Amino acid sequence: MTARRTALALAILGATALGAIVIITVTVVRHRSTRQGQIKATDLVPGALLHAHNFHWTQMKGDQSQWILKARDASYAADRSSLTLMDAEVAMTTKDGRQLRLAAPLAKLRLERNHIDEAELSGGLVVHYGDFVLTTPEATFAPDKDELQGKGMVTIQGKGVQVSGVGLAGHPRAEVFELLKQVSTRIMPGQKGAPPKAS
Repeated sequence: MTARRTALALAILGATALGAIVIITVTVVRHRSTRQGQIKATDLVPGALLHAHNFHWTQMKGDQSQWILKARDASYAADRSSLTLMDAEVAMTTKDGRQLRLAAPLAKLRLERNHIDEAELSGGLVVHYGDFVLTTPEATFAPDKDELQGKGMVTIQGKGVQVSGVGLAGHPRAEVFELLKQVSTRIMPGQKGAPPKAS
């Protein structure tokens, strides 16, 4: 084989190798971009099975809606035993037909076979019920037992009265709330109705 033919063969071999490298590189980059796009689309977080936006859960008992849970974001734990919510809100109807709403920046739910067993509400819980607004830093809510418990400072305000204390034991659907200690009451005769609702 002449030197010219050898050089031509090497040039063809080099061009072929270069073409193969380009094809492989493009394939890898596209695959990586697709995978990253999938991760971004589902917004998976470490330790989470699924992350969802505009979360909505309706708890039914027979054909009756017991309560409705909404959140801006939700992340299921990998073992499906818990669910973390951002900007959570629970709406329910009390026994006398009035609407009651609980809202908290953060809620950690303990799940039992796809059923909410208990919710830890933190970041500043606000409860609207009738003409009253209850606020407390954090609380635990057990929906099936209709139990709301908190250890921190609690304030209930509305209808020209403000009651504050430490510790809370309540039953939201039954509209029964009890402050446990250091309870004080402030009467504001000039104020009518409930204070402005929290945003």
